Amino acid sequence: MLSELVKAVDMKKASLEKELENQKNREGECGENSGKIKRKILAINDHSIREYKALWLSFTPPGPFPCPLCYLFDGKVSDLKTLPRMEDVEPVRCTVCGETFEIPVELLYA
Repeated sequence: MLSELVKAVDMKKASLEKELENQKNREGECGENSGKIKRKILAINDHSIREYKALWLSFTPPGPFPCPLCYLFDGKVSDLKTLPRMEDVEPVRCTVCGETFEIPVELLYA
């Protein structure tokens, strides 16, 4: 499950980079949203991901695991809530930011 969340964080970073490029085209370099997006992109780095992994390893089931985006972007430890399973994936949603992550069932606690 941890590897899937880290993969989702990498995908989020790529999405933010595209969003930043689009924002720059609309507002220029100094738009307010551009600064927020840049901050989020910079928050996703090897060091912060290592810190998140260490945090993750300190949690044990059945307790909720922490949301990677809340931790990386805001330094908050927010719970991931399990949603009803859909075929071969089990979605989890952050109780704070609302981001949903789909975890393949075979990787739930890997």
